[in-house]
Amino acid sequence: MKYDVYQTTLYIHKNFKNKKMKTIILLSVFFLSLVSCTSEESNYITVNGRVEREISGEGVSNQIVHLTMNQYHGTGYWSYKTEIDSKQVTTDANGNFSVSMKNDDNSLVAVFKPQDDNYTAFKLFSFEANKNVILKINKFIKFKIYVNNNNPFDVNDFVSISFASGLQQNFRTKIENFGNTNTIHPAENLPGGGGIAAYEDASWKGTNVNSIVYYNVSENADKHKIVWYKRKNGIETTGVSPEILFQPDQINEYHFEY
Repeated sequence: MKYDVYQTTLYIHKNFKNKKMKTIILLSVFFLSLVSCTSEESNYITVNGRVEREISGEGVSNQIVHLTMNQYHGTGYWSYKTEIDSKQVTTDANGNFSVSMKNDDNSLVAVFKPQDDNYTAFKLFSFEANKNVILKINKFIKFKIYVNNNNPFDVNDFVSISFASGLQQNFRTKIENFGNTNTIHPAENLPGGGGIAAYEDASWKGTNVNSIVYYNVSENADKHKIVWYKRKNGIETTGVSPEILFQPDQINEYHFEY
C-alpha cells in the first residue's frame, strides 16, 4: 500500500488540534489509502490452466509449470517485451492450476512445463491471461534394450543401435555396461573459439559386449523398433528389428543379440 495510514494518522493527531479539520484529513487519508489498495489489486489477474495427456485428456497431477507475464511495447522492428511477473505452480490431483499474476496493458503469458522422467515438455510463448490454457503432454513408455555379442569374431567387432519411434522423439536415458564400455566422444575445441561438449553413443567395439540401454519413448509414437549397424570379420550389415511389443505402465524389455 502506497499510503501508511498509521504513520499519517499519528502525524495528524500531533499537529492538528481542531477536531473538524482532523476528521476531514483522516477521511481523506482513508479514501486515498482505499483507492491505492484497489488500484494495486486491480493490477493482478488469475491465470488458470490444466495439464493433461494428449491422447486421453486425463489430467496429470504434480506437474511443475512455469509462467511468465510479459508486457509488449511498440510494434514492428522496434518492438520489445519486458517481464513483469513470473510464477511456478504445481498441478493438483486433477491436473489443474491457478495462480495470481501481475497484469498490465498489452500483456501476455508464456508457459512452460519442463520434461521430466515420466512426461514430455510443453511450451507456449503467449496467450491471453483471461483464457484457460491447456498443456497437452505425453507420458513416456519405458524400454530396456539388452545388447549382447553372442557370436564374437575378434576385437574389431562393432555394433551401434538407436531407437526408431516414427515422427515422435525418444530419449536415451542411461547405458549400463557389464563388458566393453560404449563409445564416448571427448569434448572438442573448435577453431576460432567454442567447442563441442563430450557425448556418448550407444555403440561398442570388441568381443565382450554385454550392455543395457534405457529409452523413454513418447506414448503417441507409432513405431517402436531398434535400428542397428554391425561389423564382423570386415562385413558390415544394417537392419531394423520387428515392432517391439510393449505395455504402457511397465518397463518393456527387448534383447538384441548379434
